[in-house]
Amino acid sequence: MFINQIKIMLYVTNVEESSQFWQKIGFIEKQRDAVDGTLVVEIAPNEDADTQIVLYDLEFIQQHSPEVAGNTPSLMFFTDDVMKLYQTMKDAGVGVGELVQLPTGLVFNFADNDENYFAVSGQ
Repeated sequence: MFINQIKIMLYVTNVEESSQFWQKIGFIEKQRDAVDGTLVVEIAPNEDADTQIVLYDLEFIQQHSPEVAGNTPSLMFFTDDVMKLYQTMKDAGVGVGELVQLPTGLVFNFADNDENYFAVSGQ
């Protein structure tokens, strides 16, 4: 297959604050660059992760690619210990939803510093 890596672009109002938010819940910063004078940060759940989230400044994207600037991806994260991650996020002050038991397991959602909502599921 020709595709060997996936990077998800997330447009945020403050790249630095967003990077700090994701690090607070266990992500690591993989790369930090300036693109045309604006900060771009790549984060991942761990050093070996094939999928990364690239944090771009929303205002910069609105100026250069307005057709995509308002689209927040719908992301589902998976964990081996949903209860521990849920408690870790709560302890870190992350806005989390209620734990919900689905046929596939426990699920909850959380919001980042831009009020984007994401879901977490136990495996």
